[in-house]
Amino acid sequence: MVAVEETLAVVRVLEEGWGARIDFTDYLLLLKIGGEWKCVAKAYNQNSNTIQKK
Repeated sequence: MVAVEETLAVVRVLEEGWGARIDFTDYLLLLKIGGEWKCVAKAYNQNSNTIQKK
């Protein structure tokens, strides 16, 4: 998922099987600075179905 508003973008990334067993959902906040996209913040969640499998 990507949402873009001129010089601001939000990206959602689904990571499956990190470390062969953990799934994450990452949200990245990007700003266009000097004509280039820069990641300025990241938040993530360990998906609950993989927490229960431990």
